[in-house]
Amino acid sequence: MRITTGYVLVVALALGLVMTLFSVRDQLDVAADLFTWADQQTTDRPLSSYQPITVTYQKERLELYDGLRRNDLTPSALPPKIEQTFIAIEDRRFYQHDGYDITGILRAFTENQTGDSKGQGGSTITQQLARMTYLSTEKTYTRKIKEILISISLEQKYSKKELLTAYVNQAYFANNIYGIELAATSYLGKHAKDLNWAEVSYLAAIPNNPSLYDPLRFPKNTSKRQQRILKALEQTRDISSKSRKQPVQVTFRKPLIRYSDYIDASVSEAIRHTASVQNISSSEAKQYLHQHGAVIETYLDPAEQTRAKQAIQKLPSPIEGAYVGIDGRSRGVTALVGNKSTLPGQLNRAVQSYRQPGSTLKPLLVYGPYLEKTKKTLTSRLDGSPVCFDGYCPQNSSNRILGRVTIADAIAYSYNTPALRAFAVSFNEGLKTIRPFRFSQWTDEDNSYNSALGGLKYGVSPLELTNAYTTFVNDGLYSPSSMIRTITTDQGTLYRHSLQTDRIWSSRTNQLLRKGLHNVMTYGTGRLGYDTRPAYIGGKTGTTNDNKDMWFVGMKDQHVGGIWLGADLPRAFPVEANSTLQVKTWAEILR
Repeated sequence: MRITTGYVLVVALALGLVMTLFSVRDQLDVAADLFTWADQQTTDRPLSSYQPITVTYQKERLELYDGLRRNDLTPSALPPKIEQTFIAIEDRRFYQHDGYDITGILRAFTENQTGDSKGQGGSTITQQLARMTYLSTEKTYTRKIKEILISISLEQKYSKKELLTAYVNQAYFANNIYGIELAATSYLGKHAKDLNWAEVSYLAAIPNNPSLYDPLRFPKNTSKRQQRILKALEQTRDISSKSRKQPVQVTFRKPLIRYSDYIDASVSEAIRHTASVQNISSSEAKQYLHQHGAVIETYLDPAEQTRAKQAIQKLPSPIEGAYVGIDGRSRGVTALVGNKSTLPGQLNRAVQSYRQPGSTLKPLLVYGPYLEKTKKTLTSRLDGSPVCFDGYCPQNSSNRILGRVTIADAIAYSYNTPALRAFAVSFNEGLKTIRPFRFSQWTDEDNSYNSALGGLKYGVSPLELTNAYTTFVNDGLYSPSSMIRTITTDQGTLYRHSLQTDRIWSSRTNQLLRKGLHNVMTYGTGRLGYDTRPAYIGGKTGTTNDNKDMWFVGMKDQHVGGIWLGADLPRAFPVEANSTLQVKTWAEILR
């Protein structure tokens, strides 16, 4: 019995040993995979390669990181005071550890066992940099492990000075401010190299908790933490206790991105082009542009952009607006305004909002194809009496009953019933003609009579509609517009805007349409925007049911400007629509 029991124990121990060995081997494999993963992360996205995207217009240059301004310091230019301050308060053993501090981790682990949250404290500067650059902010042990592994990899690839510089460049200082240099100029009106100990410690207080230590909202909190930092500096550095009494004068200078509507949209366009050229996702394209120091050369005209922004901002509440200006020769977008705000990252109605275009669609979908097919002239007449097609029975403005009217008057006064009769004649041609414009939200449901008067399911964006109108200033030829002239990287030219023309209709038809759109300005619905100075002026108004959307797209010589006014939650604006506020606003912009 004892012998049997002994054999059983020996076998059990042997099996246990084998299983332990297999388990250890598996764990070692997992560990090796994790270290390989961490190394791959830091290899694919080197710290030194995450450069600004530079947007240029005329002679101006703007450097952006992830859509926000950030003026980076170089390791050689990192001021000693900044280096010493952040080490004193964030990571005293920064120059001794290899990316993680086991003492800090054990302390944080102990605290977490008595609290309700995970992943609190214990992070070295390298770990914080790893989190900011490669990971999310979720507070889990899994993320903490990944953070440590990436930190080890970073320490193997970069010097301590490079890591610390990257950290102070990426740290968030509240109020859309990233990096110590921009924080110094924004809050204190100084460059980082010119800060004294009190000022450095004041700014160093913010990243620990930007909401709690926001110097604009909670200056007492900021000052309280500043004193803790100065006390820590007294213990680790030879600084005078007088520093704790030096006043810090905060005079906030908001780090504005001028022309943020246009800049946001142009960067988004650059990301789309990059994704297409490189056959990668949008997030990968954005990263690619940063890694390769992309320079985006735009068509932006600051003067037109400024006038457009001011005009949109002057609109009465609750009316919002969007404006797009395009140079008809180059098809370059010269101005783009999508909201009243001056902050980046806002809803950009010029490119992100789609609304029914009303009668502004008639020249494109109805009258162009009709004149092309029938060879009629502007003096030819259309029946304007009440009409229905497939149950669609539109009325004219003020329920006006018409007889036979000239095509010229039908365009100038934006009559609905003759337009529907014309569309019935050239229905198929109209749907074919509209395709090259690539209205992104056009659906099969829009292949109907409702579309003759702009009653689309989702609608068009101001950029799309203005883009289509460039056909009228180019002899009936259409080519997609762009905000971007070129995108260049350290690899060379990634994208260059070129004209890829489609003939939409003949020169004869285009001349007739131009004359019809000129009539709109001289005696029709756009007469309040008439200007005698340009050699040519033309345009088309559009309003939707109950005057919820107000559109106008106009041309002065080779320049095209399109405007939309309305509200995000559609509501009626009868007074403004009847006074053609959109036309007057357009005229103010292109004065």
